[in-house]
Amino acid sequence: GLVLQPSYAKDAMNICACCGCCCGVLRMARMTSEPASVLVSAFRANLDAELCQGCATCESRCQMEAITVNGKAALDLSRCIGCGLCVNTCPSGALNLVRKPAAEQRKLPADMVQAYIEWGKTRGTISTPSLLGMVVRSKLDRMLSRQPSPILD
Repeated sequence: GLVLQPSYAKDAMNICACCGCCCGVLRMARMTSEPASVLVSAFRANLDAELCQGCATCESRCQMEAITVNGKAALDLSRCIGCGLCVNTCPSGALNLVRKPAAEQRKLPADMVQAYIEWGKTRGTISTPSLLGMVVRSKLDRMLSRQPSPILD
């Protein structure tokens, strides 16, 4: 039941196998209204409702709460991150992974700093003014830390 995920940047730093209850990245994505817009994936689940037997295995496996079962499964593509956890346990074969059309595939951020900034903007926790303020404070902190300490002189 773990989601295999690389770091979401061109300059990949790691590959993780995580669950939504422990992983900060997955937990953050699940808290957004549209996790598919936050995490970069070239794939998404595809549901053939006619094959669905309504067993709800997929519903309990989905880390992003993208699948609900009320007689038959229903898939919310705005929440699907294309991890495939629902696919490999579907006994009827009603679910599979498909490649998103090129127009729907987001570009990977250059590095993790850019990825975190994009996530913050998506969640509404980082705005351009707050980001500028962080940059200014960081530069000031670095400049002040380079000055000799009067205690050590």
